[in-house]
Amino acid sequence: MKNLVFLLILLLIPVMEYAQDFQELEPPPVIIDTVPKFVKTWIMTEDYTVMEDIRMDTAQTGFQNSYPIYKHSISQSYLGNLGLQTQDNLYFNNGIQPDFFFLNPFSPYMHTPENNVFFNITRPFTLLEYFASTGDRQKREEMFRALHSQNITPFFNMGFDVRLMGSEGTYLWQKSKFNSVSLFGSYTGNDYSIYSSFHINTQTAQENGGLLNDSVFLNTSKDERAYEINLEEAESKMRSMNYHFSQRYKFGKVEQIPDTTSETGFRRLRERTTKTGSLIHNFEYQRSFRQYFDKITDQNRDFYPNYYIDPANTEDSTYYRSLSNTFQIMLDENPNRAKDFGARAFIKHDWVKYAFNTVNDTAINARTVNYARRTFYPEPGGLREVSNDTLRNTKDTIITSHRDYIYNNVHIGASFLHTVGEGWDWMARGRWYLFGYKAGDLILDGYITKMIQGGKGASIISISGKFAIEEQDHFLNYYESNNYRWNNDFRKTKDIRGSMILSNETIKARVKFDLSLVSDLVYFNDSAMPVQHQPVVSVISGELRKDFKAGIFHSNHQINYQVSSDNNVIRIPDLSYYTSNFLGFVVVKNALTAEIGFDLYYYTKYRALAFSPSSGLFYNQDVQEIGNYPYLNLFLNAKLKRTRFYIKWDNPYAGMIKKNYFHVLAYPTRGKVVRFGLSWSFYD
Repeated sequence: MKNLVFLLILLLIPVMEYAQDFQELEPPPVIIDTVPKFVKTWIMTEDYTVMEDIRMDTAQTGFQNSYPIYKHSISQSYLGNLGLQTQDNLYFNNGIQPDFFFLNPFSPYMHTPENNVFFNITRPFTLLEYFASTGDRQKREEMFRALHSQNITPFFNMGFDVRLMGSEGTYLWQKSKFNSVSLFGSYTGNDYSIYSSFHINTQTAQENGGLLNDSVFLNTSKDERAYEINLEEAESKMRSMNYHFSQRYKFGKVEQIPDTTSETGFRRLRERTTKTGSLIHNFEYQRSFRQYFDKITDQNRDFYPNYYIDPANTEDSTYYRSLSNTFQIMLDENPNRAKDFGARAFIKHDWVKYAFNTVNDTAINARTVNYARRTFYPEPGGLREVSNDTLRNTKDTIITSHRDYIYNNVHIGASFLHTVGEGWDWMARGRWYLFGYKAGDLILDGYITKMIQGGKGASIISISGKFAIEEQDHFLNYYESNNYRWNNDFRKTKDIRGSMILSNETIKARVKFDLSLVSDLVYFNDSAMPVQHQPVVSVISGELRKDFKAGIFHSNHQINYQVSSDNNVIRIPDLSYYTSNFLGFVVVKNALTAEIGFDLYYYTKYRALAFSPSSGLFYNQDVQEIGNYPYLNLFLNAKLKRTRFYIKWDNPYAGMIKKNYFHVLAYPTRGKVVRFGLSWSFYD
């Protein structure tokens, strides 16, 4: 608790300090009833240089889709239990992944600096949410969220976001918890701004290794907890801590004029006789780890492929640390010049440390490798570090050792942006790694966008492209644990991508086409080991979204079709489909509205993924095909002013048709279950 208080103070001191310094220079706020509650809510993009506006999720439609993974995609492979690992089935949805490789399967659950929402509001805002399943307490799933934000001054905001989720486990030994705590603050001054956030994500789980026999599950009907499982004592734990601090100074002449529509009663304009812009500094620190434990017995010994450290007990530990500083200069566009453009240049330094427990074999210590390594002896009260020479001179083969790699990555980059005038908006950017583990990496991307006015409203067409040469993640090249061990020298992956999007908000339609040509792709084969595929693999995807409305009837559809040129490497379903159909009507005028209908998720059968508990990663399998099962949810939504409520019945025909409701080999999802959710928002 003391550490948490200290970190909270550390997070907010810089913001509070500058808020006090600047608030006396600003004109007093004009408080009137017509001022909107939310002046602005945004996330930071483009290396924390762009404030991208977002809307708070307080809508009634879609509220029943409370599962975090389905807020990100219509098609997922997951272990059937809230808080456990998941992977998106839509190839082009897998964008930027966490720096710590073993966090990838938790991306939909995690709260990070990249997705942190900042506020500038006129009244304190609080959001409370609770979701749960009904019925058997031994299988209950629950989620709770508490979000609060308020402005201390018109430009200084503070807040927190706490998310707790957990499940007792639908099947034996499957209990899981995922908790996220976020603290954030911002000072959005006219010349000087600060954005800061602190996040802790923690996950613990009982790892059952899946069902012992899928055919028994498919051909019998009994309670989920009556089926045998592969592992009965295995456990895993993951924790990630992120701290981000960004400061920005704007330069260029400024004049202040009265403006009664502004929240402060004044508006500040930058004089365009001189170029305006910003100097920006970002600081980030991350500390993450994953642990896995299991006692090896005659019952589970054959489940694991190898035993490199201890044949009787597994105690794996893998962790990652990084400290980054980015310095940027940004030049603004001139809104009065149609041919003007903005520009940004930056340099970034990363100090990165990778570590894992290593094989207890003194022979490996004589290897000559290009990394920093430290080794430890266990002693009462802790671990004692020993030098490489000391280690080479000992004959003790029961050493508990730990290996780490330390790098200093440096890369530079620039971007150019044009958004002024009636023509095409465009952006081009690139980054090049000069030193470190990623030396030689090159990433170039950009887009062009045009708004076209038509008889049915404005349509937007956007074309984007990307060319990337990137080093493999460090843990794909070097990794050791009790059950897996590899030492690779993979080539850099080359990826060329193109995308086109056409959308029209008036008719509620969106079409998207994607293409990827990738060579030297690394994937996990059917032995759960990383391998590299040198020939080019192509993936083509087309997606259509369309919403229909006729009176009180609503019918929303999203369909995705994707094809891989090599299904042995990239495992994805060809067709994924989601539809939501409901009647939306007013129960009490200006007070209570309701929606009643159903959601349906479906994807075609394909050779899906398997899961390795000890590594915490998905891999390809050829045992059986998975898919071709319609996941139906019946729901009732209601909204009473600022309170939302839903109740739904998931998978209502489970057991009446074939029970092949698997997303991952040996991991079925839950059968029929009733869920409910509540959400309250307050503006005072």
